[in-house]
Amino acid sequence: MHALDTPARATGSDARPKPRHLKITGAAPAYGYERCEDAGCAVEPDGTASSCGRLACPACGCGGTNLTTMELIVDDAAARVRCSCGFAWVREHAGHTLSGLPHPA
Repeated sequence: MHALDTPARATGSDARPKPRHLKITGAAPAYGYERCEDAGCAVEPDGTASSCGRLACPACGCGGTNLTTMELIVDDAAARVRCSCGFAWVREHAGHTLSGLPHPA
């Protein structure tokens, strides 16, 4: 199963389809893959799953134990998120912990 099997269509000037949200459990190399329970849930460019609101990779659609975060010292309202697929992005989180991930002390 691939994250782009049944993508939701992007709107506006972004013609790329949004990847379908997949929940990832376990640890590498024995990851478990499960489709999001919310039908049609796709990942927005900021890394938020459209229906369930969980954190997921905007490049591949996977979210869960495949993601790692690092708080940015220069901006405590943001974190660098890295996916096991190799994609990384900066996510603002306005004073709350990132969904599904441990928050560093």
